[in-house]
Amino acid sequence: MTEQVRDDITLMANDPDAEWKRMQEKTFTRWCNQHLMKRDMFITRMDTDFADGRHLVALIEMLADKSVGRYNKTPKVHQHKLENVAIALNFLSEKEGIKLVNIGNTDIVEGNMKLILGLIWTLILHYQVSLVGMGDGLSPKDALLQWLSKKLGKKINNFTKDWNDGTNIAHLVDAVGPGLFPDWADLHPDNSLDNAGMAMDLAEDWLGVPQVIQPSDMVNPRVDEKSMMTYLSYFPKAELQAGAPMGPKLGGGVRVYGPAVEGDVTANTPSAFTVDAADARVQGDLELGFSGPSRPDTEAHPRRGSPKVFDVDFQAMEPGDYFVDVSFGGKPIPQSPIPIHVKRPPPDASKVRVSGPGVQRAKLGEENAFKVDAKNAGGSGLLEIGVNGPNVPPTRVLVDHTGSFQFDVSYILAEGGQADIHVKWHGEHVPGSPFKVRAS
Repeated sequence: MTEQVRDDITLMANDPDAEWKRMQEKTFTRWCNQHLMKRDMFITRMDTDFADGRHLVALIEMLADKSVGRYNKTPKVHQHKLENVAIALNFLSEKEGIKLVNIGNTDIVEGNMKLILGLIWTLILHYQVSLVGMGDGLSPKDALLQWLSKKLGKKINNFTKDWNDGTNIAHLVDAVGPGLFPDWADLHPDNSLDNAGMAMDLAEDWLGVPQVIQPSDMVNPRVDEKSMMTYLSYFPKAELQAGAPMGPKLGGGVRVYGPAVEGDVTANTPSAFTVDAADARVQGDLELGFSGPSRPDTEAHPRRGSPKVFDVDFQAMEPGDYFVDVSFGGKPIPQSPIPIHVKRPPPDASKVRVSGPGVQRAKLGEENAFKVDAKNAGGSGLLEIGVNGPNVPPTRVLVDHTGSFQFDVSYILAEGGQADIHVKWHGEHVPGSPFKVRAS
């Protein structure tokens, strides 16, 4: 465990507000870097990286689109750092008309995080959030809430719990870029992290809204209000970029194809199909469910190099109509369930099994029985039984299909001597047929 992690844990244990403070620090750092990167600059810690004034000057010049004037670009001593920070703060108050309260150059040089966060929030409000409601007389917070409410067509009351389940951010993405997230209304609130993650990825990729806050922070019940305001204030100026995937609803565009779903499948014979979500928008892991006469043997394999394409092995022991439910993250694709018809294999008399005393010996004038098991012999069930006595036909022959292509056969002979028992499956003798038995 690093010293920094230990410090964070200690801070959280001693300060119930530490979680949102850390969240705010991360968000504000990312926000600063969105501007500093245009100068090929970057900060990791605001309490130290602003101390010499160079990054602060660069940030302010990028925001104001003006020069702050001369400053020391290679500060080496404490006095140089104080002078640089003073130049930056004076520019804000004197040239930009920004009121700075209770913060001086010493606070920044010495790394007072609370006051530095306050300064960055002042910059965010002035240069970004307040632009949403210019001229309408509302506070920046109320103006942003009003804009969000109008955009979503419903009342948005806050920047915290209204956003915790990820559905409102998905709705906002689709409202700003119509068709970018058309299935937002189908999202389940219980999938909050997935909802927020997918929506924020779309916003970053196609609306140019940077993820200054993380999805895990947004769905946190203790999400920081200022961090959320910072993120959401990007949307009023966001524009849909060319080539955006204005596509089908969640799960739309998933293709399911292959021999198992395109034609008849033979029972007890391996088959397969493919679930191809490479060009679709899906959420969560692939889930397959099967129903039918028996439980099929199945296994899905992600295709190498194509993590959203799955090859699925399928083999059913029993013939009949099966259905496969295809879902991603618990949400069925539009064409689910998909039928799979499993037929019996072609007849093979060699796989019929005959057993029982009735094909070994017979008692005259009594019922003699045996069983025929054609479960694995294919075909449609055409069983032929012939019982030939020495001279006189049998008194009775009964065949009872007990299910699953299994049969009970019984017969009664009217005279003694040798009898032939013929068992044929689809016109072909089964192994051992004709069976020769002696009646006595």
